[in-house]
Amino acid sequence: MDDELKISIAVPSYNYACFLEEALASIKRQYYANYEVLIADGGSVDGSLEIIERFCGEDERFRLISKKDAGQADAISKAFQFASGDILCFLNADDCYLDDDVFGLVVNAFKLNRSTEIISFGGAYIDIDGNWMKRINYRYHPLDSFDLMPYRTAVIQPATFWKRHVYDENVWPKEFNYVFDVVFFYNAFLKHSWLEVSNIVAGYRLHDNNKSLTVRSSRVFELAAFERIKFGEKSFRAQYLFKIARILQRHGKRKLGGLELSKAIYFIVNTVAYISVYRLPSI
Repeated sequence: MDDELKISIAVPSYNYACFLEEALASIKRQYYANYEVLIADGGSVDGSLEIIERFCGEDERFRLISKKDAGQADAISKAFQFASGDILCFLNADDCYLDDDVFGLVVNAFKLNRSTEIISFGGAYIDIDGNWMKRINYRYHPLDSFDLMPYRTAVIQPATFWKRHVYDENVWPKEFNYVFDVVFFYNAFLKHSWLEVSNIVAGYRLHDNNKSLTVRSSRVFELAAFERIKFGEKSFRAQYLFKIARILQRHGKRKLGGLELSKAIYFIVNTVAYISVYRLPSI
């Protein structure tokens, strides 16, 4: 790795104009200048393209890669096809960086830990207006540790960066919609050296359309498929989640009591996962 490391940031965008400007501005504010922003838009009709084109017109480091894709995972894959950086990451259009020297911190961390291939920093939840809510703590169980990644792949995605060779286009999980990042990070955990750093660098925005925070049967079906990848077709963990997904699919959309049932299932399943130290999966 050269002394002057380049960072490639993929930004998947689709009808998040209300957040997109803040996301792109948080990149443009960075003191560390050796980066490129590769934006893949899925056909936005809410003014997102006008925001993107303005940033691209003002700064040649910002590039619109595509205006059509098959979803978020495909958008990121399209963006990374044009990446020329030594370090890769992706920032969703509704998230942002919280400081002006995030990239400098990232580059210094990789220089100080030359054998490390992936570095996860800290993050904070922000509200719909971008206000700080609280620090993200994925290690809230007293027995939780990074070694539990096979049972609970907990990664602060917008605060995670990796060396170029970690990303393999041929195995990027484009077939997943809700949990593609979880699958990617799990596979990376198996193959590459990883470091967790406490510095808070990214804001994860909480709002009604968060895919990863909604109780949907389609998301739980994907989590069950992920358990098959990890533990096998007939593993109890996979069958357990498939049954939960079918209950949500059958009853979760009922007008009367469907939402309450979904919330109750979410609470019960995650409580059981916590008590079992994630030997039973969470959702």
